[in-house]
Amino acid sequence: MSIFGSIQMAGNTLQAMEIGLHVVGNNIANANTPGYIRERVLYAPAPVQKLGNLTLGLGVEIAGIVQNIDTFIEDRLRGVAGDRASSEIQEKVYRDLESIIGELSDTDVSTQLTNFFNSIEEVVDQPEEMSVRNLAVQAGKSLATTINTLNRRVTTAYEEFGLEVNNLTTEINTLTEQVRKLNVQIVSLEGGNPTASQAGALRSQRGVALKRLAEIADVSVTENPVGAVNVTVGGELLVFEGTARPVKTDYATTNGRPTASIQFVENNSPLQVSGGELHGIYESRDRIVGGFLDRLDNFASALAFEFNKVYSQGQGATGFQSVTSQESVSDPALTLDAAGLPFTPVNGQFKLLVYNTATKLTETHTINVDLDGLQDDTTLASLVSQLNSVGGVNAQVTSDNKLKITAASAETRLAFADDSSGLLAAIGVNTFFTGSSAATLAVNDVVAADGSKFAASSAGVGVNVENGLRLIALHDEGLASLSGNSITGLYDQLINETAQGATVAGSLTDGFKVFEQTLEANAQAVSGVNLDEEAIDMIMLQRTYQASARYISTLSELMDILVSL
Repeated sequence: MSIFGSIQMAGNTLQAMEIGLHVVGNNIANANTPGYIRERVLYAPAPVQKLGNLTLGLGVEIAGIVQNIDTFIEDRLRGVAGDRASSEIQEKVYRDLESIIGELSDTDVSTQLTNFFNSIEEVVDQPEEMSVRNLAVQAGKSLATTINTLNRRVTTAYEEFGLEVNNLTTEINTLTEQVRKLNVQIVSLEGGNPTASQAGALRSQRGVALKRLAEIADVSVTENPVGAVNVTVGGELLVFEGTARPVKTDYATTNGRPTASIQFVENNSPLQVSGGELHGIYESRDRIVGGFLDRLDNFASALAFEFNKVYSQGQGATGFQSVTSQESVSDPALTLDAAGLPFTPVNGQFKLLVYNTATKLTETHTINVDLDGLQDDTTLASLVSQLNSVGGVNAQVTSDNKLKITAASAETRLAFADDSSGLLAAIGVNTFFTGSSAATLAVNDVVAADGSKFAASSAGVGVNVENGLRLIALHDEGLASLSGNSITGLYDQLINETAQGATVAGSLTDGFKVFEQTLEANAQAVSGVNLDEEAIDMIMLQRTYQASARYISTLSELMDILVSL
């Protein structure tokens, strides 16, 4: 090798060290840049040269500039980021739900429920006081209103998920388009050979977009040989090299509630997710909030029906001149257990009490409700015929398919007792509550307008308070129809399930955060910029540069000697 060849080799070394220093400087400049991945220079021996029997090295060359990254850790980090994001949303929804419920306050459902049953105790203690009966009715109205308000506030929270889903739709499309464009730029800049030299800045930008995408949905990311990444969700491609598949928000109705979901534009296929914010929203909406609304409806329905079943067998301080059912049937000719009533009556009977206010005498008539499924089961039409066979009573089916029973004379009052069929509660005759859900629960207008109708007696109009005692027992009494639970226990179970869910969600979130932080630390150890390490690299490059410069100086002196000969 000639002196000129040695000078050329030293010059190549200087150039390689300059590039190395540039990469170090770029790393230092981006030490605090979010998502930046440290770059490193790949040095390789230059091709050798044959000189006689000798093989001489020609110095160093740069094989490439690549990112210092552990793809396995990055994949795991994206996965746990999705799990953490989903769990965080669910935990927040649980906490918000607990705040809406407002347990341990003066206006929560539990307090109103206790106040209501306490007010019935006051009626039992002072049955002759109309003001006490009115207070019991007012307590019932407060309870119903509190349940209505809770349902409305939780329903509002449920409906807000639609906006969140739509926002994620927009963000997914923005991110996938960004990844698509970066794929094209990276492949073009790297020339389809990412192992030689990588477009570090563009790859870092793409990594940030992919990390955010993983927080939204549980994406799988694979890089192909030319440097582009393919992104899939639930087995469906979101990004394929230079192509992105746009998604849209689809609106539907599930169980009477509006639901929004994300679908692919091209084939309306749903975006199937099992992690990420979108999964957290779906779970929060359908399982946490939707499940709470379903169980709240079950509680309100049980409260109305179980309370009415007992209440409808009692009598107030005054009887009815006329009473119209709160519920209507779909067809008066259909059997009552198939006529579309909110609650289903069973085979049994009830007693109709015809009370004469002048003589103070009461006639008791048994009304059969035949629902044994054999033949001639009771319909609303046949029930009316049976009621009309009772003296002093006029019954009819109204134009809106309700049952109306009227006393035939001004001295006659009507009352009801001993209903083993549950028909009175099902159709809404002599009931306290109306409605069959948390949204529709209310106090019967008849009782609300006249507290004397509060049915505390069980032996006739204004005779005793035995029915009031039975109503009080419902507060804590286990009921077979509620699988041994009481009305209060049913609501307590709902609250406890919510509290337990919040605790579990909080624990899961904490666990995912710790795991994510561990992986993040591992990733930073590999890909993050360590200023101390960069300083060491800079010193090594500087010394190599100085040595190469000294080498060139020595070669220059040799050249001078040769020239002077």
